[in-house]
Amino acid sequence: MKIGVPKEIISQEYRVSINPESAKLLIESSHQLFIQKNAGVDSGYRDEEYAALGCVILDNATDIFNEADLIVKVKEPSLEEVEMMEGKMLFTYLHLSSSKILTEKLLEHKVTALAYETVVINNETPMLKPMSEIAGRLSLLDAIELLKKSKGGKGKLISGTSLADPANILIIGAGIVGVNAMQMSLGLGANTTILDINNDLLSSIKNQYPAVNIGLSSKELIEGLLPTIDVVIGAVLTPGAKPPTVITREMLSLMENKSILSDVSIDQGGCFETSKATTHNEPTYEIDGVIHYCVRNIPSAVPFTATNALNEATRPFITRLANDGAEGLKSNSNLLMALNTYNGCLVNQEVADAHNLEYSNPSIIL
Repeated sequence: MKIGVPKEIISQEYRVSINPESAKLLIESSHQLFIQKNAGVDSGYRDEEYAALGCVILDNATDIFNEADLIVKVKEPSLEEVEMMEGKMLFTYLHLSSSKILTEKLLEHKVTALAYETVVINNETPMLKPMSEIAGRLSLLDAIELLKKSKGGKGKLISGTSLADPANILIIGAGIVGVNAMQMSLGLGANTTILDINNDLLSSIKNQYPAVNIGLSSKELIEGLLPTIDVVIGAVLTPGAKPPTVITREMLSLMENKSILSDVSIDQGGCFETSKATTHNEPTYEIDGVIHYCVRNIPSAVPFTATNALNEATRPFITRLANDGAEGLKSNSNLLMALNTYNGCLVNQEVADAHNLEYSNPSIIL
């Protein structure tokens, strides 16, 4: 199969979808790879490394889309990119529940679009997990910076000192993002609370991390905690669907001035009512005196680590898709979960529900 790797174009996205190790494996499996010039340079991989493996280096994205049958990306495509994918296959993070416009564009151009994040195996999202780990850790580290007075924050040291109390951190959602943020918070000495709707999960976390405070998430509990909280990490995930709103605009009035809301769920539409996507270049904004941090591609801040972790997770799925093509989707339950759009049909129930669009059963239409 002809596989194309365009350079990512969203603001400060430095990752690349296929690193040289993945490229080598795919070429050894008799696939052709077309890499856009400098696609991997920000992750530490030069064009010469790809070329030495047998990849074809092309100057621009248009050439990549023209040559390839399968486009492999990191982030969701722009509308302009979709227009160059008529009838092709796409494998990337899509997060379609947060964008009806992109969903309809993929349907219009009959793109066979597969999403890393909608594959769930043994109650885990294997291709989302490595980025969730990084995002959870970085969300806490970025919050440390935002607490500094020089950055517009409260002027608090997250760990406190022997004579001053630590910061109070609230994490909503005890999945991969939440647990990784919790580990960082506890390690730095913050007073840390984690909430979830799964009591068994919370009990397990408490047994493993006795220092953490746990609670069964509810509007009433969150409202009771917010007046003393310095940083809230929103780590709510519903695979493929928009997460529920756990903090409303009205609830901001309960928080101290310059408190921080960090919405790691922003890719799927966000879990705070006042969330809107931001960039690494302009990561924050304020509403009612509360600092909002809603960067959509947090892991891109560490592209070498993120690219390699992503490739370790996606490599077997990309290889299987390249080997079997669209015809193999029906016989592969894992890749079938990745399928979101096919030949003008929307085949992901959560996305259909999010946008009130017609759903088609992939087992029937394939």
